[in-house]
Amino acid sequence: MNRKQPYPGLAAVALALTVAGGASAQAKPRIAVLAFENNTTSAFFGDRLGLAAADELTTQLVKTGEFSVVERQQIDAVLSEQKLGMSGVVDAATAAKIGKLLGVQAVVTGSITQFSLDSKSAGIGRFAATYTEAESVLDARLVNTTTGEIIAVADGNGKKRLGGAAYKDYNFERDMDVGVAQEALRPAVEKLVEGILEQKAELDGLAAAAPTGQVVGSGDAGIYIDRGQNLGVEVGQRFDVLRVIDRITDANGNVLDEVTDVVGVIEVTRVLSQSAICEVVSGEAKEGDRIRPKED
Repeated sequence: MNRKQPYPGLAAVALALTVAGGASAQAKPRIAVLAFENNTTSAFFGDRLGLAAADELTTQLVKTGEFSVVERQQIDAVLSEQKLGMSGVVDAATAAKIGKLLGVQAVVTGSITQFSLDSKSAGIGRFAATYTEAESVLDARLVNTTTGEIIAVADGNGKKRLGGAAYKDYNFERDMDVGVAQEALRPAVEKLVEGILEQKAELDGLAAAAPTGQVVGSGDAGIYIDRGQNLGVEVGQRFDVLRVIDRITDANGNVLDEVTDVVGVIEVTRVLSQSAICEVVSGEAKEGDRIRPKED
């Protein structure tokens, strides 16, 4: 067994859930928001526009207090492992697969169908006052991670006027593009959230998804996993340890399926806030192995 200092991989893996509302969050639907696909004719923001839309939607969903939303770092880690890009081009079947790995009940995918920034300015000499009118239109789909079905759809559109100033060749509106994008998208995202909330009953009826856990390290105390009090782990609970022995990919290198074997069983000896310490009951376990609750 490779021995390391306690919790060496927790920060790097960042596989913790962002949970709003404390302990009561376990009753909330767990969802993940993938980067939106940029279907606009504007190429200035590129893929960053889709990421900005997803980040703004994540923030707004958390603010409602109705959902438990997965952190961006965890999503990026799964996408990287599955060799998927972050551009938002994901079909329902792929979204469901990603959702299962993240341990969520539904995945939000979407597209930006319209986005424009119309800037006007006036001034004297080297100084100018500007304002920019932004308009955006978004579409979103909620995918059931168990069935791969689209269980709800929502859309949002909005306009926002942004003020600013310009000095010589530096324009605060243009150069601070990420902030501008999120500000411009906010009205449309707010309407999108309203639509999702109206269909929340579709999520409430879904069975809770068990996140795919992972062995993140080992040390003198035992084996460290990325599941703790935040996901209801208890002392004495056992997990099967799964190891990926092969991956099936398409011609573009996208992972279609993974072949796994059960290589061991571990038992929880101590539970922390977002992690737990385990001992090996049988077989073996090493960093990078996956875990799933052992069935009786």
